Amino acid sequence: MSIENSTQTLVGQESQETIDQWKTKYRQGIYALEVDGHIVYFKNPSRHEINCAMSKADRERALDVFEELAKLTFLGGSEEVLSDDQMFVGVCQEMKVKLEGKRAKLVNL
Repeated sequence: MSIENSTQTLVGQESQETIDQWKTKYRQGIYALEVDGHIVYFKNPSRHEINCAMSKADRERALDVFEELAKLTFLGGSEEVLSDDQMFVGVCQEMKVKLEGKRAKLVNL
């Protein structure tokens, strides 16, 4: 019986050097999402990218917003995450947080 290495490589995992280059290039930040042994990397969306994604909003096709956001902000990793329906739905749940932005507080003056 063998013991698995705790630093298991995920499908699509990028090198630390590549991640560091992305962090330098995309000053608004980057993030990764892991699902079912795969990893995918995105940059934080700009206002323009969120606006483009939201333009795809449709009651009949709710996932279009997330598909567009993923397309606009994808950096690398396992492209299977974007094409597999079950993995993509999981990714959408986490990407939703990026559409919310930072929390603001209303202060009456």
